[in-house]
Amino acid sequence: MRLRVWIGSMLVALALQGCAGTVTVVSQDQQKSLQSLPLFNADSSPRFSFYLACTGEDVSCINAVNAFSDWSRERNITMRSIDPDDGLFTSGIPSARRDAVLPYRVAIRLAPLVVPSFDDTGGVHGDMRGGYTPPKVGYTATIHVFDAVTGKLLLDIRAHDQRVADPKGDASEYVRSEMNVLIGNLDPGYLRT
Repeated sequence: MRLRVWIGSMLVALALQGCAGTVTVVSQDQQKSLQSLPLFNADSSPRFSFYLACTGEDVSCINAVNAFSDWSRERNITMRSIDPDDGLFTSGIPSARRDAVLPYRVAIRLAPLVVPSFDDTGGVHGDMRGGYTPPKVGYTATIHVFDAVTGKLLLDIRAHDQRVADPKGDASEYVRSEMNVLIGNLDPGYLRT
């Protein structure tokens, strides 16, 4: 059973990464803008505090938050979960307690999307008059980078991705893979497992 889960995870990761290197969900210009901000020191230590606001109607936010939590722990990034309407998104200053004195604040407003498959069959004696819609998984996100001292918005990037999922696959694995791609765009030095 564990081997099957591992193989399934690897197939999902390979399918989502594709054959041509790192998958990007932001444009090349946006990627250059992100890379122009020194979010990490030369020793890979972070120069920012991270805030995540996730909205969703199912458990997909838990999977997304777990992916970001793993990243923040492994990279020694201070992470806080906030509400989608937190003042940070409008003023650059978090509503709750202040963070450590670092040059930047990175905040993501995230909305995961998990759409189950749908099979519309009906009619008399099994006539098939409907159709099949495969399951989908994805998200929309807005990445904000603020100057931590002034609260000035330095960068505002919209990212989204949506993929058709295997009907028998685990949505949790897809959501985590999607979040790892997003994290990889934010932090190209992060090695995902």
